Amino acid sequence: MKNYFIKAVIVKSLLFLLIVLWGGYNFTLVSTNGSTKYFTDVGNILFLVFSIIYMVNSFFLIKLKNLGKLTYLPLILLFVFLGFIGELFNPMQIKQDYFYLFTFYIISPLFFIMQGVVVTMLMSKSVQENFH
Repeated sequence: MKNYFIKAVIVKSLLFLLIVLWGGYNFTLVSTNGSTKYFTDVGNILFLVFSIIYMVNSFFLIKLKNLGKLTYLPLILLFVFLGFIGELFNPMQIKQDYFYLFTFYIISPLFFIMQGVVVTMLMSKSVQENFH
């Protein structure tokens, strides 16, 4: 079960990276103001910090550290919260190309499913006993 858990965390992390890459790709395609707006946009800075923390959390989960287990669910909730707040204050203009379709209809749902799989596995006794 430990190996399945680690593989699920790796898949979830790769899906997250694809979503982040799509966001950056989309921002560069749609951006018309140059790069100065990017550095002054608080939402982008918050999401950058969140992305780093999320990936560090994935590392802790792979290494089976208790800190990763304790902070995983709050990070999922923060991801959803940042998404809604970001859209509320600064709606994203999206170029609807094939990368968008692939990300929106395949990658994103798989990512949320894998987050649920990881949460479910974290609650199972056979995975919990491996954390130290």
